[in-house]
Amino acid sequence: MLERFEIHVSDADVDDLRRRLQATRLPGDLANDDWRYGTSRAYLQDFLTAWRDDYDWRAHERAMNAYTHYRVALSGQNLHFLHVPCPGGLPLLLVGGWPQTFWDFADVLPLLEGFELVVPDLPGHGFSTPLHGPGTGFIQTADMFHHLMTEVLGHRRYGIYGMDWGALIGEQLAHKHPDVVCGLHTSMPVPLGWSPAERRRDPAQWTPEEQSRRDAADEQVTRGSGYLHMQTTRPQTVAYLIDSPAATAAWLIDRVHAWTDHGGQLNDAYPLERLLTTVSLYWFTGTLATAARFYAESASQGWQPVSTRQPVIPVPTAVAAYPKEGGAYPRKWVEQYFNLDRYTVMERGGHFPPVENPKSLGTDIARFFHDLDKRTAARNG
Repeated sequence: MLERFEIHVSDADVDDLRRRLQATRLPGDLANDDWRYGTSRAYLQDFLTAWRDDYDWRAHERAMNAYTHYRVALSGQNLHFLHVPCPGGLPLLLVGGWPQTFWDFADVLPLLEGFELVVPDLPGHGFSTPLHGPGTGFIQTADMFHHLMTEVLGHRRYGIYGMDWGALIGEQLAHKHPDVVCGLHTSMPVPLGWSPAERRRDPAQWTPEEQSRRDAADEQVTRGSGYLHMQTTRPQTVAYLIDSPAATAAWLIDRVHAWTDHGGQLNDAYPLERLLTTVSLYWFTGTLATAARFYAESASQGWQPVSTRQPVIPVPTAVAAYPKEGGAYPRKWVEQYFNLDRYTVMERGGHFPPVENPKSLGTDIARFFHDLDKRTAARNG
């Protein structure tokens, strides 16, 4: 049953967070000004102090609750989603991943006027809790989201934007349900057969104009995979980090710093208040643990196509190509794997475009689906 949902963290939980932050014990940090060994102690110390002394969770909670939220149980799993109704507007499913939350899209939502917007938390992330049981990866999540869009909300046609896990979820939906998914917009086009063990690209497919994305992808493979191996093979060990807000923050911030397009000052690209809110959502919901499990479940299942049609993603696809996206693949490969309709090279941004460069992303999503809608209407007379 679909139920209205209001975000509310108890005063006791807010007070407990401040108490734990006050008792933080940080390790030493030798020769790590450039973050080569992981999260900088200096940055983390300032972050934790701001979290304890300055950050106003209630203000951000009120901003989230200015939107309508629902929860629904599908196959025994609670799913939370933010909903922006728009009678007659094309429904768009906006899906993120890790270390992201539904609220990453906060600055994109106003740019998508004229569309109905559905912004879910993945199972075991945010307020889509508790995790119902083992076995839920991106394939099962795609099935849940399709049920949400078609059976719960009653849509016969919808579009998708996806990043990180949301990119794979969107691709799976577009591959499996091309009769219902009218278009896919993504900033991280990747193969559905993705696995932690095989993520290298064919170097011959990169062009000189793609050097920044190639560098970001190579860096991710060679130096940025520690988190991936832990969350894929030992997610329960990662889970115990939730006992400490400092440990939770350090684990999340390490990836945000590595995957954001900044010139050495992280908060120039990813504002401190937004990062505090992201970490707070993981902390208050205790979902660092089950978000890690999502990696292990997805990686262990493998992927099988439901059709031999080519390209693998047959629906019209738009790609927003950000220069520091570590999950990037060469455009030549993208053209073979997707029914590529639009490819926009962005000047600035990394793995978190809704936060780093919301105007460019929101504008590109809107233009793509508005154009798609017009062409569909013209074909239908």
